[in-house]
Order: sequence, then C-alpha cells, then structure tokens
Amino acid sequence: MLVVIMALGATSLFGVSNVLMHIKARAAPAEHSLRPTLLLHLARQPVWLAGIGTQMAGFGLQATALGLGSLTVVQALGPVGLLLALPLAARVSHKRFRGADWVGAVATVGGLAAFLAIAAPSKGVPVPTASAWSVLLAATVAGSGALIAMGRRLSGAARAVALGTACGAVLALTAAFTKTAANRFSHGFLTGVASWEPYALAVSGLLGILLMQSSFQAGDLEWSLPAMAVANPVVSVIAGTVAFHEHLSAPAGTVAILPVSLAVVLAGVVVLARSPALVAIYEEPAGELGAGLEGVPR
Repeated sequence: MLVVIMALGATSLFGVSNVLMHIKARAAPAEHSLRPTLLLHLARQPVWLAGIGTQMAGFGLQATALGLGSLTVVQALGPVGLLLALPLAARVSHKRFRGADWVGAVATVGGLAAFLAIAAPSKGVPVPTASAWSVLLAATVAGSGALIAMGRRLSGAARAVALGTACGAVLALTAAFTKTAANRFSHGFLTGVASWEPYALAVSGLLGILLMQSSFQAGDLEWSLPAMAVANPVVSVIAGTVAFHEHLSAPAGTVAILPVSLAVVLAGVVVLARSPALVAIYEEPAGELGAGLEGVPR
C-alpha cells in the first residue's frame, strides 16, 4: 500500500510538472528542437524551472517506490498524473471541466484498477541479468531511435506523437535504471557509486527530459501527452516482465481482460488530454498563461 501511495504522489507531481514545462517549451524557438540548447534556453524560464523542481520531487518519490515495489505497479499508475494536471491546467487556462473529462477520469482509474487487480504482478528480482539488460537496452535504443528519426521528418501532431512515444520509452528505461540504482545504494553508498546503473540513469534521464521538451514544443499537448503517458507504462510492463521477472498472476480465464483494461486506460487518457483546459495551454499566448499562474500555490 505504501508503494502505491508513493507512486501516486510521484505521478501527480509529474502531471503538474508537465503542465508547467509545456507552457514554456511550446514557445521555444523551433531550431532548438532535439538539441541541448533547448534545455539551456528553457533553464532561463522561472515557470519551466518550477516544473523541473516538481519533476525532481516526483522522481524522489518514484525512486523510493521503485526501490520498495514492482516496476510494473509503480509505472502502470503513470496515467493518473493527468488527473492532477487537469485542475492546474483549468486554473491556468480559466476553463471548466466537461462531462467528458469526468468520463475520461473514470475510464483511466477504472482501467488501471482492473489491470492491476487482475494482473497482480509479483515484485520480481531487484537487478536484471546482463543478458536481460542487453535485450532491454537494444530494444529501447532501436525503437526510440527509429521514432526520433521519424519525428525529424514530420511536423505538428505527427511529430509530437513520435517524439512523445520515444520519450515514454526512454522514461520507462530510466525507471528501470532507477529501480536498480536504488537497490545498489541500499547496500551502501560506495556500492552505489561503483555500479554503472546510476550513470546510465543520469544519461537516460537527461535524454528523456530533452525528448519531453521537444515533444511539447512540436505540437499540441493533446497529442504528445497521451503518447508519453501510454508508452511509459506499456514499455515498463514489458521491461518488468522480461528483465525483472515480475510475473503477471492473472488467472487463465481473465487474461483476455488485460488488453481490454489497457485499451480503456488509453481511451481515458486520450479524452483527458483533449480537455479544453489542456488544449488551451497550447493555444493561448505563453504570457497569458504565465499570468494565470499567479496565485497558484507553489
């Protein structure tokens, strides 16, 4: 239960940070896309820095949850972050919730609850084998690389989806590194710094942030956020099963419900991401949105 509470806290902070960072990332010059200069440009924006601070706080909770529990469980709760992102988006954009927003929220929560209740993933092993890491790294690098190459040739919504999906996959890999690094440091500081996973975590984390900002910059949040919010838990479930041996304990008669529950989550995420509150964040001038943040608790 503690793991679930921490995971929900982490994903809620991630949801808030996505709104804050998107406000400034979407207004960044196009020539900075997929370049480190994009992060240097955004680092001069106080609202974006507030988003990064919120992201780091979420990462702290996520790392603790991953150290204690299952990668599949922690990452599967990721889409719940949209539920907290929406109220902040509504406050900033001065939009009200629609009936469809509530339907999307129920679908997201209900689908996740059904998946976790039926799948009942085990905790698995704390550290994957070298061969498991090789497979996970090769698959993620190949898949993300193809999506990034595709995104370079696209524009608008298609570019946002491609880069958002690549970002979700990289963030899933980052979560796997985080789980292993947390285990290493639990055996002592020297053990942690002597292992390779914390350094791989730093690299994948920076790449994930760059891809996130580039996907936010590429198009409407209603395209980039669902791609990111779905790719992350899906890749994490695969990584948890293949690399960490977190076996799904679903009874034979209920296995068919798992893809249905994930489809319900996807539908809920898409509905939430198309909320006028989130859409307005992309459509309104960044200056007006920044003004809308006045009075929002930090």
